[in-house]
Amino acid sequence: MHLEKAYRVGGYVRDTLLGLKPMDVDWVVIDESPESMTAKGFTQVGAFPKFIHPVTGDDYALGRSKIMEVTASGDFLYDWRGVTLADDLRRRDLTINAMAMMDDGSIFDPANGQEDLRLGILRHVDDESFLEDPLRILRVARFAAKFDFPVAPETMHLMSRMVADGMLASVKAERIWQETEKALLEVTPRNYFEVLDQCGALKVIFPELDLLKGIPQRADYHAEGDAYVHTLMVVDEATIRTRGHEKSRKLRIRMAGLLHDLGKANTAPDLLWHPDGSVRGNHYGHESPRLFKAPLNALAKRIKMPNEVRSFAYRAGLGHQQIHQVQGLGAKGMESLFELLDLDRVLRHDSHFLADLVTFCEADQYGRRTLNADGSVSKPTSYPQGKYFLEAMKPLAELEVGPVFLASVAKSEAQAERRKKPFDKAKAIADAKIEVRAARRAAARRFLGEVEIEERSPGR
Repeated sequence: MHLEKAYRVGGYVRDTLLGLKPMDVDWVVIDESPESMTAKGFTQVGAFPKFIHPVTGDDYALGRSKIMEVTASGDFLYDWRGVTLADDLRRRDLTINAMAMMDDGSIFDPANGQEDLRLGILRHVDDESFLEDPLRILRVARFAAKFDFPVAPETMHLMSRMVADGMLASVKAERIWQETEKALLEVTPRNYFEVLDQCGALKVIFPELDLLKGIPQRADYHAEGDAYVHTLMVVDEATIRTRGHEKSRKLRIRMAGLLHDLGKANTAPDLLWHPDGSVRGNHYGHESPRLFKAPLNALAKRIKMPNEVRSFAYRAGLGHQQIHQVQGLGAKGMESLFELLDLDRVLRHDSHFLADLVTFCEADQYGRRTLNADGSVSKPTSYPQGKYFLEAMKPLAELEVGPVFLASVAKSEAQAERRKKPFDKAKAIADAKIEVRAARRAAARRFLGEVEIEERSPGR
């Protein structure tokens, strides 16, 4: 399976030069064919001639040149016949990804990617090849999130032109989600959305986020600016707080930070501004399903967001205002919050849900600025609601609702028998649910009583 002209390319070379450990190795092969590759033991995969090494599992692709055709599924088929290494690198998206490493470790760098890597800039390689694939708009934005590099002006101009020409319409929703998911897991996720905004793509792909720009907020609560500025600040805070989390938890907390305030774009104008045009910024009820659910679902559907991510973001948006105010909720309010979040069901299969919800709420709290009476601006310094919420929900979650439910149904059945009336199962179940809610309120009252006792204890 010896290959005369096989070179390590792309991310492997880039990350090696940055002193990072490459996640995997991609190879480009010159002067071979699909037949010669399979004859040497490689397994072909995908529409474009791509192969898997039988021992290492590394990806090997034939050098590619111009696009031959676009398949019905939207995949590109490239010409590989007679392609040189320089031809292949010219078709890559960014100069920092258009380098090849020789066997001796030297770098073949026709697009001057090493210099752009030194400068820390994202620059496209070739106008013609970049224009062939509008997905590259999202890839550039994702690399901005990964490396915190700015986009070169000429590349941003080209991306803006592609957006204006409607080229994003051809990008499949699944690919949009793949790039968005990767971006949210990167070092600086906000850069992904800022780059998309700069080239006009945010308005096309994420119009619900774009609508938050210019939506005013009360300065005493949100001195940082409009709802879009606050959203990106929350994403920043969520990023900081989830660096050590596993992928799935990191993703859903950051996504909740991104989407939690979509309902603010639906606030009635008379709540946003006073009659004289000054800012009122009242967003009462922005978390309600009436204002929040429709834009969330529309966005999730458009980019094929997985249901488990959407569900967490929905519950986070639905409950964050009440969690911020949890210390003022009475027993009935706590029971209502428990039911609103559907915790009886959620906690059966998601042991991290409450902790992740609190992490998101902390990010929301810290992702804002407060205008003080003296005109100064300050950042929140604590979030006691998080611990309080966890402690308040614990006795409600630990309540064994099964015995309460069954006892209530049995009671209804016995009453029907004594009264010689037919047993109404539907009503008995409805009454049992009321009994369960009452039991949870009782658990909440006990918690509140314990808190009051602790606060009165000496030394506290």
